[in-house]
Amino acid sequence: QQLSFWYPGRPLFAGWCHAFPGGLTWVRGENGSGKSTLLRLLGGALQPVAGTLTVDGLEATAQPQDYRRQVFWCGPDPLAFDHLSPAEYWGFLAGLYPTLDGAALPDQAQALGLGPHLHKRIEQLSTGTQRKVALAAALCANTRVVLLDEPLAALDAASVARVRSRLALAAADATRCWIVTSHEALGEAAQAHAALLDLPMPA
Repeated sequence: QQLSFWYPGRPLFAGWCHAFPGGLTWVRGENGSGKSTLLRLLGGALQPVAGTLTVDGLEATAQPQDYRRQVFWCGPDPLAFDHLSPAEYWGFLAGLYPTLDGAALPDQAQALGLGPHLHKRIEQLSTGTQRKVALAAALCANTRVVLLDEPLAALDAASVARVRSRLALAAADATRCWIVTSHEALGEAAQAHAALLDLPMPA
């Protein structure tokens, strides 16, 4: 509600209001419209200048820890704690997100081609493989809100198919809220049920 945020000399949001529905929302817009910034704000990686962010009655500023446990953000940034292996990293995330489905992670990891890399340190992995480590966790997060910033970028065809399959399931599940930015198509099944949010270029 009444969300405001700007970079020096570059206003992006001024009194912006939106209620995201359950299911899948595809955030679209030109480069510079604030898509990634919006997801960072929703995920707590950036703080708004003004306004409130609420999930299930939990307000981000008043109850930051409870809020963040309900919101999983997966973006293009390098992973923190890159001295850990993927398996150790997921174990760390499980301590932050009680809903993370650890039993489903091995299947997601194999489907994304991570099998040979599970016991390597994350810092030894390519940027694309590190992104798959984060995506595997996001696809199993089971938080009330999942934020995916360009999840299909630079993925191989098999991994794109896996992510699109999961997005199709998310689009049909009104009990959770998935918010995605993507220049790539999300797949026919996901797009058939996705809500669209088009961000204009800031004035």
